[in-house]
Amino acid sequence: MDKENHSLREGFLLVQNISKKWKVRWFILEEETLSCFHKRKRNLMIEIFPLKGCAIVCPCTDEPELNPQCLVKLCIPTGEEIMLLTAGVEDRDGWAHAIGAVLRSLTSSEERSPHKMPFRDFRAYANVSEIIGAIQEPGAGIETSTHVRGSNVYKNCFKGSDIVDWLMRWSIVRNRGNGAAMAQTLLKLGHFQEVDLHDGSGGVSTNFHDNDKLYRFTSINLGAKRNSYYDSTDSESSSSEEEDEGEKDEQKERLKKGKTIKEAFLLKKRTLRKGWKVIKATLRDNPAHLQYQKAAHSVVSDNKAGTIMYLENGTITESSKPPVDKGGLGRSKGARYRVYIKDGQGKSITLQYKDEQESCEWLPVLKTSTASSKPDNKGNDKPTLDG
Repeated sequence: MDKENHSLREGFLLVQNISKKWKVRWFILEEETLSCFHKRKRNLMIEIFPLKGCAIVCPCTDEPELNPQCLVKLCIPTGEEIMLLTAGVEDRDGWAHAIGAVLRSLTSSEERSPHKMPFRDFRAYANVSEIIGAIQEPGAGIETSTHVRGSNVYKNCFKGSDIVDWLMRWSIVRNRGNGAAMAQTLLKLGHFQEVDLHDGSGGVSTNFHDNDKLYRFTSINLGAKRNSYYDSTDSESSSSEEEDEGEKDEQKERLKKGKTIKEAFLLKKRTLRKGWKVIKATLRDNPAHLQYQKAAHSVVSDNKAGTIMYLENGTITESSKPPVDKGGLGRSKGARYRVYIKDGQGKSITLQYKDEQESCEWLPVLKTSTASSKPDNKGNDKPTLDG
């Protein structure tokens, strides 16, 4: 069976190679693994990360020399930390949410508890999302820290007794027995996990321990949007509607202030030679312009400006081709989605999206940023769009 059918998310990310240089690579998230490929064609796999026992932290404020708003940290069971740089905040939240969902699925036990869990003696019902959000609230939640066990260093961890202490301090439970019961349920749901110390003790346990055992959250959201990576299936529909309205208002306010409208890692057709290169493209407003630069230049926050195209009085020409079967031997060429952008002074570039969804997200905002737009050429490709 084609593994592509099991892909949960795909896209370009920046990752450090052996020599600590940042390289843009193609990543594929599946049900149990995160795979890294040299290019999008996937003919050369660089590394594959099994996700069971991993944890994700985002954004990473402990790496000040990097761009913290775009950084995602994947903590693997061996203690190694994999830094991944996304194109922007929206891309970062998308990856963190998808990876966090996979980690919760792998961490949780087969025995599923209902979203609204009855706990006797102290409360009729406890909302999982509210508890997890409060536990991770900066300044009020559980304080995670670095622990040294043996010769190994474990970051962003807390002790089992810490979570029970927190539940009792905020009067969520009445005694340590109730607190351990609630922690056990959250452990089964996959919201946090025991850290494997590799000390010969037989690995991690499925039972919660109210002692100095180390635990860490499966996914930690340190950003302003507190519910990005939580399991929100037990939230009320009214709150979802309020969040949608809030996102719409936030988007309107962003447009008024002339901030970033859209940003992503895209393929740009080379000018002087055949082929494509990965760039970071950023669409801004007031005045409407597209800024693009080498993907590696987005590693630090104060990167150079790159090339700017002003879109007023520009034209947008889109092109798409369906997948093509190559010989009927199971080989096929994927669908192609490209856009040709020309500014008012005649300067032009050709960009390629990773899939139809990304094309649908970019084309409307590009067209509204220009005074005029050309209609779809319906497969009649211009020479500038081929290659």
